[in-house]
Amino acid sequence: MWNEYWTNRGTPWEFDAGPPGNSDWSELFAGVPNYRGLGLAVANRELFRWHHGPVFYRGRLGQNAVKVLVIGQEGGQDEALAHRAFVGGSGARMQAFLRFLGITESYLFLNTFFYPIFGQYTGPLKWLAQSTDSPIVKHRHSVFEYLAGRNNGFDLVISVGEAARASVQTWLAMRGGAPHANFLNVHVMHPGAGASGSAAAVVQSFRAAAKKIRDWARTRAQWLPVDPGVTRDLDAAYVYRAAPIPFRDLPFGSTWRIGHDGTASNRRDEQRGIQIFSDDGKYNNQGHNLVYPGAAGGSAAGYAAHADDLPYEPPRHDHSAFDAGPPAAWARLLMGGEAGLDWPDFAALGLPCHPSFGFGPILRGRPAQASVVVLADRDSHDDLLTARAMTGEDGQRLQSFLEAAGLTRRYLILRVLPVNTAGATAAPLNAAIDHPQTRAIYRAALDRCTSARAILAIGSGAQRLVAHVNARNLPVVSMKRASQTGAVTDWKRAHQDLVAISYPTDRAPAANYSGARGQVSRADLPYATLRWKGSSGDRALQPRRGSSLSPDYFKIMIPAWVDALAPRPLTPAEQAAADLAP
Repeated sequence: MWNEYWTNRGTPWEFDAGPPGNSDWSELFAGVPNYRGLGLAVANRELFRWHHGPVFYRGRLGQNAVKVLVIGQEGGQDEALAHRAFVGGSGARMQAFLRFLGITESYLFLNTFFYPIFGQYTGPLKWLAQSTDSPIVKHRHSVFEYLAGRNNGFDLVISVGEAARASVQTWLAMRGGAPHANFLNVHVMHPGAGASGSAAAVVQSFRAAAKKIRDWARTRAQWLPVDPGVTRDLDAAYVYRAAPIPFRDLPFGSTWRIGHDGTASNRRDEQRGIQIFSDDGKYNNQGHNLVYPGAAGGSAAGYAAHADDLPYEPPRHDHSAFDAGPPAAWARLLMGGEAGLDWPDFAALGLPCHPSFGFGPILRGRPAQASVVVLADRDSHDDLLTARAMTGEDGQRLQSFLEAAGLTRRYLILRVLPVNTAGATAAPLNAAIDHPQTRAIYRAALDRCTSARAILAIGSGAQRLVAHVNARNLPVVSMKRASQTGAVTDWKRAHQDLVAISYPTDRAPAANYSGARGQVSRADLPYATLRWKGSSGDRALQPRRGSSLSPDYFKIMIPAWVDALAPRPLTPAEQAAADLAP
């Protein structure tokens, strides 16, 4: 039942690690201009949907890895959840078009705007998008130029929508007005225009683009070769269709729902929330009466950042502080891909998990360096939308506990069961934990973590599991879940028990654990994760539908304190540019 969500996507142990360490990509993206401030300066109103941050790219960032550059207008809510461009309905249409061209890997998706816009591409937005005085244009051109310099001539640029067409023209004009010596460019209408009555025109634009590319390929030797292992027939009739987004384009642990079967989410709560729905859910939960538990306001307790950073962006200062994902063998193991080590059918065992959400966020930390392994019961739904384990309230408190134990990097957190268990009764939950396939995977993980010297078992599920998977007989420190009564006292006791064990540390342990909430380390989270994620308490909510928790819907909410922030003042250079706007 799981594999139906893998069709034409590869496997979930393939993933995008983020910008390569030997490149300037993360620094370039971190230089994104002050979109909020610029919008207010030129229009006296918010022009950009800033709450869930910028979206930078999808695809290849490696040296000489790009044959096709796809430029769009902006990202939507699916893109905001994935922190990758073109993963919703329009991305699925473009993915199918690239497949028709024989391109399945060697592409890069970028946008005119790194932040999504309010409304239509008109008025001040056009100046911000195309004037060579605009900081947004200057920054975008620096990204385009860096791409061009890292690739010995990519072959094709595809602009998607009118804003993207203008962006390509602006870029070429900046280069002197002549086409690039190596690439050709073609335009298609934005697939989203089909929803407003232009479906036939959209399809025709794709067919016309396919014909142009076919004609170019016939007359240009070695132009746009197919990717390895791919065949194509450009003489075949092009059929406008959708294709799923490959796992290799998404961070490790991403929910499988993103990139599968078109748009998977919708905005809610006046920009504060984004709701994701399963394959059996509905856009805007149409026809489903949902009741969410509160507004998830949160607080800034424990949040800390460099002065250069903005809470609704990835780190600007330590832009290279992110988790690229686990080693390949670990990724395969934890996604059930090892021969003889696959996960059981959790839904058949009675757990309230929808298979379209997948296995996802079972891990956080560094398997190769861990001196302490944490086995922890699921703490919140944040994990589903951060792609890493223990990132909600309990995980934030665990972060400060680990730091008090002298651990800032030498830990591995494994969540007990890789699927949603909220609302499960004891019998199916215990059956899933006790299942031989479940035990086999955790046993293999602990066996591979040869640097481990101790295990923390947080919650009754972890304590039930550890006795059957601790083949090396490592010392075990049991702890309550942070949300349980008396947890602070129990964790203070556990801190003393742990530091009494000999294990390598990153710094000297503290004398005591304070019980305070911290924030999840940026080095534990995938590239482009926003600063407010992994902080401010539980950010994700699950609604009730009738008397039961719905397995089909979840919602992530920006903290109230971030929602209330004013934009950062423009720099003198940005203000001088804004003063030039008509």
